[in-house]
This record gives sequence, C-alpha cells and structure tokens, in this order.
Amino acid sequence: MPNILDRFFEDASSRIATQPVLSDQDLPRPDSPEHDGFDPTEIASDNDDLIPVEDRWSIEVGTRRLADREIPFPITSEDRDLLDGGIREVGFDVYAFYKSRRHVAARPYPGKWGIFYLEHGVSRVKELIESTYPGYGSSLRLAYEFLREHERFHFKFDIYALSVEAKIGRALYEPLKRAFRHHRIHQVEEALANRDAWEWAKRGRVGLGEFAYDFMKLQPGAYARFDERKFDLAGELAANLIDLNLSSTARREDQALWIGNVPDELLRRSLCPEYFVRPSSLTAWINPAWKLPEVRNVTEAQSFSSSLASKYASLKERWEDTKRKLIANPALPGLDFKRWDKSTGHWSVRINDNFRAHLRPIPKSGGTWEAEEFGPHKAMGHG
Repeated sequence: MPNILDRFFEDASSRIATQPVLSDQDLPRPDSPEHDGFDPTEIASDNDDLIPVEDRWSIEVGTRRLADREIPFPITSEDRDLLDGGIREVGFDVYAFYKSRRHVAARPYPGKWGIFYLEHGVSRVKELIESTYPGYGSSLRLAYEFLREHERFHFKFDIYALSVEAKIGRALYEPLKRAFRHHRIHQVEEALANRDAWEWAKRGRVGLGEFAYDFMKLQPGAYARFDERKFDLAGELAANLIDLNLSSTARREDQALWIGNVPDELLRRSLCPEYFVRPSSLTAWINPAWKLPEVRNVTEAQSFSSSLASKYASLKERWEDTKRKLIANPALPGLDFKRWDKSTGHWSVRINDNFRAHLRPIPKSGGTWEAEEFGPHKAMGHG
C-alpha cells in the first residue's frame, strides 16, 4: 500500500509537463573544471549483497548491539588505502550515496532506491573516529549516523526539487544532474550535504565537530565548501536548480531558506529505504587509481631545511611531529594530507593551523617523499 512519500512522488510527478529533453550539448556548463568523480550508475553491482538497515539494526536494537561492541565489517590495509584515497579524490559519496526514487528502475540495484552505505566505508569512518578520539564509545553507530546525515540532505533536496517542479510544471532535477555529469565534485549540493553532517557532528551529545571538520576539508571541490555561509550556498543551489544558472556566483535568495526544508511527515526514517552494501569487489566502487599513496619516509629539500633552520626555526619540532604522524598514518584527518597539484604530483599536509607544507613522492623510492616548500596557508595558495 503506498505510503505518504509514495503518494507525494506520484502526485508531484504527474504535475510535471512532458516536454522535449535538452541534449547534453544544449545544457549550460558549470564554470568549474571537469572532474567525473564517483558515478554510482557505473558500479558493477550485480553480485553485491544488499542488507536493509533495519535487518542489521533498527535504531533501538542497533543502539544495544553497538554498545556491546559489535564487530564492524572487516577491512584490510589495502581496503583502507582505497577508502582513504577515494574520499580525497571524489568525496563523501564514495562511502555512501543516495539514489532518487525517480531512478528506481535504473542502475545500480534496479528496483530499489534510497540510501546505500558501503559497509567498508562505515567501518573506516568508525576507525578514523577512534583514531581521533581514542576510547570514544559507540563509534560504529556514530559512523553510520554521520554518513546518514550527509545522504539525508540529498533526499531532502530531491523532495524540495520535486515540489518546485510540481508548482511550475517543468523538469528541473534531471537537467541539473545531467549538466553536472562531468563536474560532480563541484555540485554545491555536496557542500550543503556535508554541512548537515558537520552541524550534526558539532552537537554536544555527539562531540565529533573537530573530526567532522577535518574529514570534510580532505574532500575535493564543493565538498570542502561546507563552512561557507549557509544562506549563500543554499541560494546558489536554488539558482542552479530553478534557473539552470550553474555559476558559483548564482543566487536565488528568495528560495535560500527553503532548500532542504521538508515537512516532518515526509522525513520519517521508515519512508526512505536504507541498505548496507557488501560489494563483490571494492574496486568496483573505488578506482584503484584513487588509492592513498604510501609514506614510508620524508626527506627535505635544501631550501626547505634552510628555511626551517632560520626563518621558521620555531616550527621545527612541529614539523618533526607532522612527519612522524605522516609515516605512522597519513590518513589521519587532522593531517589534512591530500593532493595539491595533480600535474606536478605535489601533495599538501597541515603543519599547524597557520602553516602547510608541500611534498611529493620520489619516483621508484618505495614510499619516500621530499618536502619542498612550506609557509602560511594563504601564501601556499590554500585560502
């Protein structure tokens, strides 16, 4: 029997006039560099196992089981490198993604829609939380809720978009998604989704604000814009949707307060299906080329050593600590270790709140990196 959300989708969809579909050539292009990012429709998913979230744990049962230290889905060191690289290269949705009810017949997982959590991803977020806050309790449940907050924004935006489409009688959601097909990491929708997860993490009863901030800043493109003014981000997304104005300076301030605001009766947990996914192959989700590179040793260029010995001598101890952490675990969100310039192979790492260093791997060295320059964030081009 259709529920309230089914009836909403059916009624609203019936109000959208059938009209000629714009070709990809006729769609406007975003003013951001092309970057295909993570595309769930390309997942080789036929042999994946899907487990409804309520079957693994309901909120009540899950709280009890996870408090008893339920063992998360096991991951290997190779898995970790793929997961840690994927979050840096293509963003949050490589760990979990939302599939609209509009696309229920499409791949992946034809016949199903909702939120799909990569079990490896939930386990990895749990580990990173524990690395940041040793001894933190119920971290598996928190990892799931953290991912859920991001994906629920996509669900809420889908409902908002459909309500606007029904009002004006014109398709908006599909043209916007197709326009960003080769610019996925630059969709401002991702900034707002990350912001929801960040705001949830900052709540006093959660206490993951610092972890969430660092985790978001690791991510590329619009994912890392989550800490910009929320009203501006929402106005930009509204202009993207309603006017198909894809500029990062576009604004529809008349709609900014409505983005993501959905009646509570449409947000009951039972209405949007959720699944844990055990993929037949993790590389079907995460491109091996995104793998986080190994850091076995860090050396310094002569100019780097000279600056550290004179102008920035006060940072020497902090730099040595950064090196130790990089070698021990380059995936720690607090290091903010991420690609800086793909053309030159440079990566960037945080030394402290004001300084960063740029380094790159030495070819055929087995994990040795050379630090070449460091300085204040803005002087290094980090805003």
